[in-house]
Amino acid sequence: MSTPLTLPVVKVTVLEDRALVERRGEVPLVPGAQRLVIAGLSPLAVDRSLQAKLAGGTVSQARVRRAKKPQPPEARREHATELGRRVAELERQERQARADRERLSTRQGLLTTAHADVYRAISEQAGGGKAQAEEWKQQLDTVRQALEVADEALRGALREEQRLQRQLEEAKRALAGTQQAEAKLDVHAELEVGHPAGGTALLSITYLVPCAAWRPAYRATLEQAASGTGQTVRLECEAVVWQRTEEEWKDVELAFSTARPTLGATPPRLETDWLFLRDKTEREKQVVEVSMREEVIQTTGEGGGGKRDEGLPGMDDGGEALTLAATHRTTVPSDGEPHRVPMFHFTAPAASELLVCPELSPLAHRVARFDNVGPAVLLAGPVDLVRVSGYVGRSQLRFTGKGERVRLGFGSEDALRVARQTDLQEETSRLTGRKVKTHHVKMFLSNMSAQPASVALEERIPVSEVETVEVNLLKDGTKPAPTRVSADGIARFEVTAAPRSQQELTLVYTVSSASKVAGL
Repeated sequence: MSTPLTLPVVKVTVLEDRALVERRGEVPLVPGAQRLVIAGLSPLAVDRSLQAKLAGGTVSQARVRRAKKPQPPEARREHATELGRRVAELERQERQARADRERLSTRQGLLTTAHADVYRAISEQAGGGKAQAEEWKQQLDTVRQALEVADEALRGALREEQRLQRQLEEAKRALAGTQQAEAKLDVHAELEVGHPAGGTALLSITYLVPCAAWRPAYRATLEQAASGTGQTVRLECEAVVWQRTEEEWKDVELAFSTARPTLGATPPRLETDWLFLRDKTEREKQVVEVSMREEVIQTTGEGGGGKRDEGLPGMDDGGEALTLAATHRTTVPSDGEPHRVPMFHFTAPAASELLVCPELSPLAHRVARFDNVGPAVLLAGPVDLVRVSGYVGRSQLRFTGKGERVRLGFGSEDALRVARQTDLQEETSRLTGRKVKTHHVKMFLSNMSAQPASVALEERIPVSEVETVEVNLLKDGTKPAPTRVSADGIARFEVTAAPRSQQELTLVYTVSSASKVAGL
């Protein structure tokens, strides 16, 4: 087999739940056909997704091969669990205890030899007629004391070694019962290539890997315009990237796509849908069934979109796949942690106001509206809100196309409060049976600060979709007159709250229905 080559990761396109990795580099070639082995691929590489391109040559076959990779002892120094770290520490202590026991055993052997040498010297001197009792006694006492100390230390070292061996065996049994050793794989790509002239050529391979994802995130800052009049919003878009592909993306070009290659392109099968006609029943001829329902206005841009699930939802790209690029090369380690990568930012003039929706909250919120003048659409995602005073909270940005209007709330004003009261009156005509419900909505706006404030209040009224039910706004009872009433039934009042004042606003509307209407 050819000598394995290594190509660096130069570009990664992160999709919604996977990534397309591109490795590229120059490789030495000989004229004609040959086999190349590219090592270092991720163990999670999808086999059928492997593609290869050779500049000036051809690639006739490309496949992914996997083999068990032997692990040297040095590779076991890092352990993922506390139990694994305890086993490693006990192994180190057991090796140290064994070394101490061997050292003490060697010392004991030397002292035993010295003790025998003293006895032999005494016997030789006594045979030669030399009697040195005091000296012999001192030598024997010294050697005997050192030998006793060495014996005691050796016994202690042996007990310590045996204790550590028992603990190590118990820890290894516990480790074997709680986890299985991960198979270490050596993953490489085998390529059958051909080049007419040989030499050095540029080779690139691409493959898909799971365990990678990205989601957009934003940071919006509301500040005064540089000219001193008006306000601006600076919107910064970032990509939050996660990857656990067992390969490090070091200094790579990052691109982020909303494409979903796993979705099938085949249209759904058509099935027969039968429609039947029948005559109305006597009740259906006499009674019109109606019902009240809450409906979210489904649009893009300002205030659009329904509520998505919290957590890590799928991305909303408006039905058209998009690809966004990072502003610079980035390193993303394979640790499964979120990493933020800047994509683009822009500053747009904004119009802000204090807005109150008394039916939802008694607080007045600072709402800013601005156009998306950035280089790309804004995907749905969380947005951190910042004002001059600092961080004020987090909101959710909906899908917004280029040039569309964006609305974001930047916290509430503590000095403004609104109280809301409702009253309902019902009347039924004795002659026609027509029912009329009159709704009185009273709102009390209080300004507790020493500065005047311009406030907009929005209150909703029902919208009828059938001719037998009519909704009318009573202009005589509504004070002050609303600035406008939208087709969706949103009545908007624009007032000025004087310092330390309270004012009352009244909204009156009627809902009238014919006698044959049921359900209201």
